[in-house]
Amino acid sequence: MVLPTIVALVAIVGFPLGYALYVAFHEYDLTQGGIGAVSGLDNFRRVLDMDVFMQAVRNTVVLTISVVILELVIAFGLALLLNQPGLRFRNLYLGILLIPLLVSPIAVGLVWRLLLHPDLGAVNWVFGKVGLPAQEWLSVKSSAMPAVIGVDAWHETSLMLLVLLAGLTALPRDPIEAARVDGANKLQIFTTVTVPLMMPVILVTVLIRMISAMKTYDLVYILTAGGPGGATETVSFRIWKIGFTNLDMGNAAAASILLLLAIMVLTLVLIRVMRSDVDA
Repeated sequence: MVLPTIVALVAIVGFPLGYALYVAFHEYDLTQGGIGAVSGLDNFRRVLDMDVFMQAVRNTVVLTISVVILELVIAFGLALLLNQPGLRFRNLYLGILLIPLLVSPIAVGLVWRLLLHPDLGAVNWVFGKVGLPAQEWLSVKSSAMPAVIGVDAWHETSLMLLVLLAGLTALPRDPIEAARVDGANKLQIFTTVTVPLMMPVILVTVLIRMISAMKTYDLVYILTAGGPGGATETVSFRIWKIGFTNLDMGNAAAASILLLLAIMVLTLVLIRVMRSDVDA
């Protein structure tokens, strides 16, 4: 009964991954025809020697850390508010907060690109109403990455909110009531009871979101196309440019394998941290 699933996984995941590994160790320039000679680790060396690729790595690290921290803080705060006992219209509030999660990243990028337009955008219109100068949100290096981070947080916070709220509602009430009887205030209950009990859920949420953020492509493509001057270019976007703009599939495959290895290492580290926390 498991055989159909195994066959499907091999066809959908195994074959593309195996083919990418094969291409990564060969010369494969679409302008020169098909797959050429074996290149060994040359493709990996060339990718790591690219200044634009290393800039994309730095941008990806900044984007990933920023969105995970920002979304975790916002989502946890909203989850605590929605988890208050006796809160009226909880399902209505939750439904409204989950709307961004239902919108595709392409649609989100298109809408926010219009909202952030320097002349026609609603954001600069609001700035003008309160006496603030208009901003070139997506065309200036100093503001392009913060704008992408903000749009990503608007879109993806709902997912973390959903997971964290589920974790809060599943917490046992006895430790919280015991702390309250012992005279602990709300802050003490939060720091000494709620957070430790929620730590496995928080780590799982961070792991899922971090892996997703490291692969960010669609928002960057729609909002800034990696600009200005590569300021918002992520690793996934650079891989696309190497493969489908430069037509160098060997280097693109090597860069993809490097991204996969980075995600695997991060996943293993976070899983170990999760296990040690659960054991503790």
